[in-house]
Amino acid sequence: MRPQNTQAAYLPKQAAFQAFCQAKQYHDSDTVTEDKLLLFLVEEVANRPLRGKSHRVSPGSEEMARLSWRSVRTYVTAVTDLYRTQKARGMNTHPSPREDNVRDYLKTLQRRDAERDKASFLDKGRDTLLDGYSEQEFERVCAELWAHSTASPECHFRTLVDLLLGHYMLTRGSDRRATEISDIFTFEFKGEGSIRCMPLVLTTRGSKQNQHGRLETAGALRNRQPLICLLGALAFYLLLRWDLTEEPFPDLSDKASWYKVRLIRGAGNDLTAALSYNSQRDWVVRAFGYAGIRSQKKTHIGRSSGAKTAELKGVSEEQIRRAGRWNQEQMVGCYLSALPRKFMRVMAGHPAQPGCFEVRRANITPPSTLLSLIWPELEQWKGRQVEDLATAGFIDLLLYLRQVIIQDSVALRPQFPSSPIWNHPVFQHPEYKAYSQQLQSCVQEAEQPSQLTILKQAMPVLTEYLKSIDAHNESRILATEARLQQEIINQSTQLQALLSNGLTVHLQAALSTARPSTAAGPAAGPAAGPAAGPAIGLATGQPASQETATALLTGLSEPVREAVPVPQYHNGVISGEQGVRVSYSGTPYA
Repeated sequence: MRPQNTQAAYLPKQAAFQAFCQAKQYHDSDTVTEDKLLLFLVEEVANRPLRGKSHRVSPGSEEMARLSWRSVRTYVTAVTDLYRTQKARGMNTHPSPREDNVRDYLKTLQRRDAERDKASFLDKGRDTLLDGYSEQEFERVCAELWAHSTASPECHFRTLVDLLLGHYMLTRGSDRRATEISDIFTFEFKGEGSIRCMPLVLTTRGSKQNQHGRLETAGALRNRQPLICLLGALAFYLLLRWDLTEEPFPDLSDKASWYKVRLIRGAGNDLTAALSYNSQRDWVVRAFGYAGIRSQKKTHIGRSSGAKTAELKGVSEEQIRRAGRWNQEQMVGCYLSALPRKFMRVMAGHPAQPGCFEVRRANITPPSTLLSLIWPELEQWKGRQVEDLATAGFIDLLLYLRQVIIQDSVALRPQFPSSPIWNHPVFQHPEYKAYSQQLQSCVQEAEQPSQLTILKQAMPVLTEYLKSIDAHNESRILATEARLQQEIINQSTQLQALLSNGLTVHLQAALSTARPSTAAGPAAGPAAGPAAGPAIGLATGQPASQETATALLTGLSEPVREAVPVPQYHNGVISGEQGVRVSYSGTPYA
């Protein structure tokens, strides 16, 4: 079964090819071949004028108002699909029409378009960082939608949710239009911080690149700033729909009655009708007009600008790829949660490290009296065991969004006091004023991150610093070991050279002289004379009478004895005495 959008795109192009073949009166009718396709592209498609006014060129230029090579390529795809159908039915035995000639022709058109764009001074800022919005501009868009919500509030809040979904979840415009309220839920992220972390999770089983029911998941955390918080915008949008308009609260007891309700609903009373592309695009253009933002992209801008924002914030390519569902691997699609937590943390204004999730306005839980005023039908579902997983997850989400509404309203109500959302009874209740004052004082006293959060943020930096020190010390140790090893090798080489080429040994001993004893005192010094006794070799410790025997045993020559001065150090005084140098020469026995 072919998707509806694909069917709508292929059928007109295939019909145009069949009409071309009929006009040419081919004997084999509309049987697809490469020659027919190439002639069809040259005569009927490549020079076909645009059906509508071009957004890229000035009117009046016929040469510029031609189909681009990408549009021509869609005709090739459609006719190739017709060929596959004929092949499957046994009606076509020719090879694929998408061969070298057709591919070369598309490359020719691609070069033509590049030269045409250059000659017409086409804006070089398209598809760059300039073609989109910055974080400050995105905040301004959200603020303008809040400020203009006095007129058509549902459309303004719907557009706010639409843009935030595209920015934080990198969703396509068609995916957002197709989303149903049964596709969203929440569950607790453990270990994210000192407060409960409840992300908004969106699942889909069908999209532009997912035609076979593969599960795809996206998520967003609660933002540190309530103005650009996706969970807050969604909560206020649903509050407006179910409590301030005629739309009833969904009947969660019957899946058939609420599963197909659109998250971003279209005009009219049909809750299952999707928002049209034209309405979605027109409201996005209006929102950008409020903030003075110009961009080539409209409904797709969140997917591109959100990815660029994440990259500028230092998010890895792998995390951005997972967030945008680009090239989903089997492991991510089947076994992992597919939620890129680092991407979600950074985009929501939190540090990338786990354990640093902190939203000050969530420190104080609203009283149950106020919570029960929001979606009163939800009270009957509190604490109930629900077998359907989607229903249970959606109930948990709504219970959490009730807290988000009251907590975020404390910051947003003073900024946009004229918004009709504040007409809800919960904001008129006496307990709301007391809670608002309590939360404001708590937020003002604790604007800075907690000490635990600061410590957790510093831990990765400290760890990297210690690792660098360890690496430096290890390199120094290795260098020292290498030098010592080389020194040992050098000494061994020198010793081997000495033992192989000959050896000369010099021995010397100090002649013993009588020293003044401690007991006798200095007076005994002059009377002392040379002491009798043999001279001792310093190196061998042998008496002088044994030097000849040493020479005979070692194979060295007869020793040569000569008197030499030997410096002595005693009690801090250096003095000279007579010593004896004993020299042997020759080659020792092997």
